[in-house]
Amino acid sequence: MSLGELYLNDVRNRMRGVRALGEAALAQLPEADWSTVLSVDGNSVAILIQHLSGNMHSRWGELQRGYREGLDGETKGRNRDTEFEDRTMSAVELMTVWNAGWTVFLGALDHAVPADLTRTLTIRGEAHTVLEAVQRQVAHYSGHVYQLIFLVRTLRGAGWHTLSIARGSSAAFNEKMRQR
Repeated sequence: MSLGELYLNDVRNRMRGVRALGEAALAQLPEADWSTVLSVDGNSVAILIQHLSGNMHSRWGELQRGYREGLDGETKGRNRDTEFEDRTMSAVELMTVWNAGWTVFLGALDHAVPADLTRTLTIRGEAHTVLEAVQRQVAHYSGHVYQLIFLVRTLRGAGWHTLSIARGSSAAFNEKMRQR
């Protein structure tokens, strides 16, 4: 397997894992809290979802069917500022927005081939290799999903169910992993 194939397989799996973590957190959030912010000008879960989806559509919408020369990852129709306005959508509507964004991003990754990684695309007129663009968005999307997780964890308080190894359970988890 080539380095490009290894990279694409890894990034696909990792980003599906980031998505799953976000969804596990969202499943714990009561609908009444989806628009709650923790500080003035802070982002709510709803706003983070709107922004992630808007970015995913803009950056990757044209790459869902594979790389084509001359693409710009900032679509003309995008109004980024509106992504940060609360549109008072229901949890079901927000999950539809969430799923649509991830479908676009992961679809683009699924259509990428190793040769694409060294090809050029632009984001807001700035040239990137596809590899650089993917890495830029992996950091961006992971950061926002972890913000979302922090918000949900904070809002849930004692009602939060961990998404990883519970405190005090590392030794038992490690032993279970060794016994596989």
